[in-house]
Amino acid sequence: MTILSGPPASRTREARELIAPDSPLAPYISVNPGRMSGTPCFGDTRVPVQTLFDYLGAGDALEEFLDGFPNVRREQAVAVIKLASMGLLQGLSNL
Repeated sequence: MTILSGPPASRTREARELIAPDSPLAPYISVNPGRMSGTPCFGDTRVPVQTLFDYLGAGDALEEFLDGFPNVRREQAVAVIKLASMGLLQGLSNL
């Protein structure tokens, strides 16, 4: 019986990325068990995507979010909002 104590040392963070490189999410979002316990984050940051939605839900402007998290690019935030709305609308069209 083989007991695995964890991922091989040769596996880098990138190798553990759960979003496929050809996914439309890949340029904007990272889901990696080795970073933030797998919480979906903006790519190349440790800022959870949920934080953007929390800010917007509280009535804060996108600018306030971006000012608070300078590692997140505007392009990333806008793309995540667009992808979320597309997912919602697609889901509604399947009702």
